[in-house]
Amino acid sequence: MTLLRWAGAIALACLPAAPAVGQEYPKIVAPSSIVPPSGVAYKAADGSTNVVSPVTPLPVAGRQEVVALATANAAAPAVAVYGGSYVLNQGCTAYGSVTLRYRAADGATMLTLLSKTAADSTGGTLISLGTNTIVDVALSGTTGCNATLARIPS
Repeated sequence: MTLLRWAGAIALACLPAAPAVGQEYPKIVAPSSIVPPSGVAYKAADGSTNVVSPVTPLPVAGRQEVVALATANAAAPAVAVYGGSYVLNQGCTAYGSVTLRYRAADGATMLTLLSKTAADSTGGTLISLGTNTIVDVALSGTTGCNATLARIPS
């Protein structure tokens, strides 16, 4: 019986103390004067804070991504991309070949996806890549080469 009394006393001691007569529990304060305590807000592109409502819903946009694959005829290290539709833009002062490659299932081999031997005259080459595809470019016989891979938001 003594053990049971001790357990009860410990349980009561762990309860938060009630405020004294005439005092109140502390109030929960919203993070800013325009956000109600039960509201959700976001920071807009212009730096303003907007409360989510039917008039100002949460902004929804596709993921933006631009990857520099080669700059000044120097190829960048392989990079994992988000996935989706992309445009490959490349241009060189002198051409050999610009080869876009992706990592194979073995995790080591880079396989050719496409190869360019002249500048893009139509604004780039449209390609599709899976989520977390690892890509790079291989430059051969080029000078002054730049290549970017830009994701088209869905």
